Amino acid sequence: MKKTLITLFAASALFASSVFAGVGSYGYIDYVYDEGSTSVFEFEYGMEFSEEGSPFTAVVELSFSDDDTDDTDFETVTLTYAASDELSYTIGNILSYQGFEAFDQTGMYQYSYQGPSSAVAYSAGYAVGASVDYVTDDYAFGFWVGDAGSSDSYEYLFAYTGIEGVTAKYIYADDPSYTTDNFWVSYETGDLTLAFETTETEAAGITTVDTDMFLAYLAMGDGGLTVRYSDGEWGGVDFEKFTISPSYAFSDAVFGLIEYSDEELGGVETTSTAVEVLYTF
Repeated sequence: MKKTLITLFAASALFASSVFAGVGSYGYIDYVYDEGSTSVFEFEYGMEFSEEGSPFTAVVELSFSDDDTDDTDFETVTLTYAASDELSYTIGNILSYQGFEAFDQTGMYQYSYQGPSSAVAYSAGYAVGASVDYVTDDYAFGFWVGDAGSSDSYEYLFAYTGIEGVTAKYIYADDPSYTTDNFWVSYETGDLTLAFETTETEAAGITTVDTDMFLAYLAMGDGGLTVRYSDGEWGGVDFEKFTISPSYAFSDAVFGLIEYSDEELGGVETTSTAVEVLYTF
């Protein structure tokens, strides 16, 4: 099935690029060697469709990962109508508003996520629904609604970018099975990036995730260094994690990093290391 999906997607990409002028493509190849025991390979290919003079755009992304799930998925699959420079309406498979740490590795400052054993702190990823977004130079509002079976799931976003170098976002998620409060703020000055994030999720009246995360990233020419600390409560158990990750850009397309993490969950301490090579296009 994977080979069929990839073949069909590649054929459609070649056809679209030769027929439509407003087609852009992008993607990445990611390889991770995790503690010498787990190898993770991911290939992602995305296409953006637009038509000159039209307010409609579309995005399609296919991700193939050769990990424990050995899975092939469509990620972003959206159709957007731009009512104005600020206001847009989108339907399709849309990524959650939640999170400073990005869904794709191309947006990460290190390899792992802030939770234990690289668990993601956020309660949602991709889901089918519709969103309304209003974005200006100083602030943004977003509202997403999706089908959650017998009822709907909602996410609300408020973002502020009115101070140079500062980005602050608050997201509230209201789902039949959970509620989440996610707030993060980052500050960029010169080669230094600082970030703080807090996330709390409740399910059936019980706090399942309650974490704070602090991150500092320093760019040093082609090199960089990430230091991250997170702590709180995970599944009712105290949790703490420290990560350090030096990185290097070998070219405009090739990026690599080494990561070391030390974490403690419920009094049990573990360490992990990883090496990642990322090629973007």
